[in-house]
Amino acid sequence: MIKELDNFIIESTNTIDYFDDIVSSIIDNEKEILNFFKLDKLDNRCHIIIMNYDDFKEFIIKKYGYIKEYMRADADHNTNTIRILDINDQIKYTTHKDANVDNTLKTILHEIVHICHDEINTDYNETIWFYEGIATNISKQNYRLISLNDCDFNKLKKEFPNIKNNYSYAYTIVNYILNNYDKEEIYRFCKDSSYLREKSNELFKRAKETIQN
Repeated sequence: MIKELDNFIIESTNTIDYFDDIVSSIIDNEKEILNFFKLDKLDNRCHIIIMNYDDFKEFIIKKYGYIKEYMRADADHNTNTIRILDINDQIKYTTHKDANVDNTLKTILHEIVHICHDEINTDYNETIWFYEGIATNISKQNYRLISLNDCDFNKLKKEFPNIKNNYSYAYTIVNYILNNYDKEEIYRFCKDSSYLREKSNELFKRAKETIQN
């Protein structure tokens, strides 16, 4: 199964009954995501592949050296490729036992946000929290605002993959930023990692105070 669009090539290695839903979701959302990053189009079309677990696992281990139980999707900037597990394999092999069409579509949009973000910046040293917070917010994934009182922000910056509630913390901090800063400042945070690192402690402090109140 394959569908070619202006910015994306969508392909499934198996026959899936939600393939048209994926295509429609991308068509409905790609302009908003591109506009957020001030992009007219991607430099090169992104290949989105819905995969079975064996092929996905082989790729992930080759890339990272390991695979964790929560892993169900990956955006690879070097090859401009998004890989995501088929829903049935998400349920069978990952912690995402609630996997369904809706949250799978949002996961694909999350990875598209990463691909678009990579078009303007690939320096994520100590800013992964922002990178993931942008993706979870723009894709409208099912995260809720949580208290930041127990968040060790220095660890979140330096050890993001190993921090409990990492995505929820990232979602909460960036949700504050999106609702309290103008578009130009947010774009600068996206594009200029040095500036973001300079401002990050202040951003966290303000987000924490806002959530508390």
